[in-house]
Amino acid sequence: MNPRRDPREAIALDQDFAIALVNQLVVPAFVLDADCRVVVWNAACERLTGMRAAEVIGTAEHWRAFYRAPKPCLADLLIQGRLDELRDRYDLAVGEGLDESGAAHVEGWCDMPLLHTERYLGLDAGPIRDAEGRLVAVVETLRDLTERQRAQTALQLNASVFENSQEGIVITDTSSRILDVNAAFTRVTGYPREEVLGRTPALLKSGLQDDQFYQEMWHRLREFGQWSGEIWNRRRSGEVYPEMLRINAVKDAEGSLTHYVGMFSDITDLKDAQRRLESLANYDALTSLPNRVLLSDRLHQALANAKRRDRLVAICFLDLDDFKLVNDHHGHDAGDRFLVEIAKRLVRTVRGGDTVARLGGDEFVLLITELRNTDELDLVLERTLETIDAPFEIDGIALDVSASIGVTLYPFDDVDPDTLLRHADQAMYQAKQLGRNRYQLFDMEAAANVQHHHQELERMRRALQHGELRLFYQPKVNMRTGKVIGVEALIRWQHPERGILAPAEFLPLVEQSSLIVDIGEWVLHEALAQLAEWSLQGHELNVSVNIATRHFQHIDFVARLQAILAEYPGVAPERLELEILESVALEDVEAMRAVIAACQAMGVRFALDDFGTGYSSLNYLKQLPAETLKVDRSFVRDMLDDQEDLAIIEGVIGLASVFGKEVIAEGVETPEHGVMLMRIGCDHAQGYAIARPMPADSMLDWLKGFEPDPRWLLGRGGQGERFDLPLLLAQYDHVKWVRQVIGALDADVSALPLEDQAEQCRRRFGVWLAGAGRDRYGELPEYAEIERIHARMHEVSTEILRLRVNGQWEAARLQCMELIGMKRQILAKLDCFQRALVDGKRS
Repeated sequence: MNPRRDPREAIALDQDFAIALVNQLVVPAFVLDADCRVVVWNAACERLTGMRAAEVIGTAEHWRAFYRAPKPCLADLLIQGRLDELRDRYDLAVGEGLDESGAAHVEGWCDMPLLHTERYLGLDAGPIRDAEGRLVAVVETLRDLTERQRAQTALQLNASVFENSQEGIVITDTSSRILDVNAAFTRVTGYPREEVLGRTPALLKSGLQDDQFYQEMWHRLREFGQWSGEIWNRRRSGEVYPEMLRINAVKDAEGSLTHYVGMFSDITDLKDAQRRLESLANYDALTSLPNRVLLSDRLHQALANAKRRDRLVAICFLDLDDFKLVNDHHGHDAGDRFLVEIAKRLVRTVRGGDTVARLGGDEFVLLITELRNTDELDLVLERTLETIDAPFEIDGIALDVSASIGVTLYPFDDVDPDTLLRHADQAMYQAKQLGRNRYQLFDMEAAANVQHHHQELERMRRALQHGELRLFYQPKVNMRTGKVIGVEALIRWQHPERGILAPAEFLPLVEQSSLIVDIGEWVLHEALAQLAEWSLQGHELNVSVNIATRHFQHIDFVARLQAILAEYPGVAPERLELEILESVALEDVEAMRAVIAACQAMGVRFALDDFGTGYSSLNYLKQLPAETLKVDRSFVRDMLDDQEDLAIIEGVIGLASVFGKEVIAEGVETPEHGVMLMRIGCDHAQGYAIARPMPADSMLDWLKGFEPDPRWLLGRGGQGERFDLPLLLAQYDHVKWVRQVIGALDADVSALPLEDQAEQCRRRFGVWLAGAGRDRYGELPEYAEIERIHARMHEVSTEILRLRVNGQWEAARLQCMELIGMKRQILAKLDCFQRALVDGKRS
């Protein structure tokens, strides 16, 4: 006899057998011990979950096979006694949950993250107990019910779609007996479901389709298994309606026909809309005249006929003058009725074969065909203008308008139909510009100019978009203190082929277009961004920006300026000055005053540019709140020679003082201009004598190297020192003197007495030199040398003019070389003399 087996050995053998048994199951299964650690994870479970047994046995990580975050499985709930959570975690159906043995049966979706998919699993978990009834393990089996669940969901979805579909659905057997219909079928046809079951769809026939129609329909169903098309059917009420119908033959897996499914929708509204759209597609809704589409069709036909029959076709673009006033004063309803009456009159005016079309608003087109000559056209157009000019009365209100008509003639204007309409439109605008209430033939040359203008405008638009525009900056200084007080931003175009272009070469092109607003905003952005950059480098400069008329008068100017300033919070608005033309401000003082005040409320300053050219009245100047007046360069340029220009500048300075405004002179081209300006009370200036406009990256180097002109120090004296002014202007006078003498060689001076020519050369410096200058500086050796050279220049100038009068050209030219040499000498002497006086003042 075999010795009795050890009970513990028997238990171990039983456990090994149980584990081996579970591992061999074709059903996915795993076993957890009492600590929720995996004891068994069979091969079927590996295949279902993608998790290898070696990775999970001995761990509690089995949840990773089913969920993306730690979450108890069904077996865990049984082991931990958390059975009350079953209903919370699973949507239990009838028959699911716990049975009498304590086993659990549930279904649900699991993430299956290792497989990157979702699976619908049937889960069964049963407890394993020892001899004392203690729970030692739980075995859980898994069933993949995904396809079953999806099929069930699809069936439920199909049933829902069938019942809730907006299309009517009818299902018949192979003999066309109705098996089922949905709610939409009843809604469209009026037949309840119970009334049509067992009957055929023939009960819906309207009689509008013949037998051949149905024969072809059944032929296609048998041949191709489907048919679709429009059909007219009859409702239960007897009303005939159109529907869009699709019929499909349904076959089983073996290819045998099982039933037919028809789906249809009522297209009554679609048909009505289609009819309305067909009318709208060709006719104007308000006047019932042909619209642009039908006009285009007729225009193509007219051109073809004209070419074949050697006739003229006139395309006449008509626009009512001041029609907007009718709408504004009497309302749009009256305006619409007025347009209807206009349309009727135009139709009565043209001939039977002609077309009157409305393109929209108050724009009409007359298509006059079969013209033998232009005289026939003149009669039609004269009659048209008279017809429109005749009085109208709408609701007892007398309305009076005229029309402007642009005309182009084919084949004289031998282009495509769309271009012909465009040309007639352009001619209409010419008629308006020439006085309205008239017709104007299309001008090919003028059109070419317009086209060129548009091309140039488009090129300018691309320049803005492609970053070809640049800002240069010209310094503004206080000559009395020698301080830089700001810069003016000046636009330039970095043209790819032509290089740097000045604003006069491109801004006039865009000043009357909306593009000037975009350019103006670009300038504001660039200038403020540059101020911000200079601030970071330690230079707190002010910038002035020129604002074009159209930009400043734009309705959104204030709002846009506020938005642009908000983009640069590091730049104080007080550092921005807007320059507007004096003439712009005078156009509408009240409106401009309101805009300026709104901008000043933000802190922005204003300057009136080109001041003195707009003939401002004192009243206007008092009303305009600009802080600065800019003296126009045209006055500054000639102020040293033209007493009237000098008087105007002195007047502007006086006005500025009275009204508490700053004044700055632009166009200061020589140090002498600056000296004179300081003498009459204008210390602020900009111009070539100070600096030319420069790119932003050159500005800081200029600031570091800037030194005030030494002659400005001599200009800082008061009115009591005015007798020194000829000395301060001496270099300017001598340069101009020599230029004029040399220029006389090519001028007709033979009629002038020789002594008059010499007198012209004397100038103010000669008078000062012999009088006040001698009294004050006559004892200085430098003075005697200057006087000697100056006297010799008079002699040579007189000799040049004498030789010129006598026709001795070569001798005169040789004397000019001597005169130029003496000019260099006296300029150098004067420079030293003036610097010595400056040093004396400094000491």
